[in-house]
Amino acid sequence: MKRLPIDFVQPPLWRLPASGRARRLLAGIAVLVGLGVLVLVWYWRQLEQQIDQVRQEIAVARQEVQRRTPPPPPPLLLTDAQVLATNHAIAQLNTPWPALLDGFERVATPDIALLQIEPDPRRRVVKGVGEAKNHQQMLLYLAALGAVEPFAGAMVSKQEVNEKDPNRPLRFLFEAALAEPSLPAVPGSAAGAEAR
Repeated sequence: MKRLPIDFVQPPLWRLPASGRARRLLAGIAVLVGLGVLVLVWYWRQLEQQIDQVRQEIAVARQEVQRRTPPPPPPLLLTDAQVLATNHAIAQLNTPWPALLDGFERVATPDIALLQIEPDPRRRVVKGVGEAKNHQQMLLYLAALGAVEPFAGAMVSKQEVNEKDPNRPLRFLFEAALAEPSLPAVPGSAAGAEAR
């Protein structure tokens, strides 16, 4: 009969037989893995709770922003009269004043007194009031005015002699038509290609 070693004292781990050590080692690893899985599940649930909480806070913040945001203003609807007035004001602002004044200055003479000018952009004319010593000077002035840029012609619309003035000047109302604006030459166009 073979002798069996029986030892009632737990031997240290390094003295256990290989199969017993392997079982305990595997059991320890299994316990550690189980604890790791439990920690991961707990952490995952904490993240889900935080995400839900943040989503709720975002929803509350959106509602607060919507509550505080004023409603958009109603669209601005203009009446036809307002549209016409606005277009008239824009046309007045787009009047080429420097060119008009340069044209009047080029034909200025000491014999003609220009009292008033008023552009009418809708009709593309400039209305004016002037005084001349006689008919001949008035006609010469209007001919010169109609020939200078930016005008395409000028004509008398009304005339009268001022009887209250001792010099008896001829007061006349005139209209000077504006020439069509010319478009500036575009570099590289056909005219520019011919010049090369």
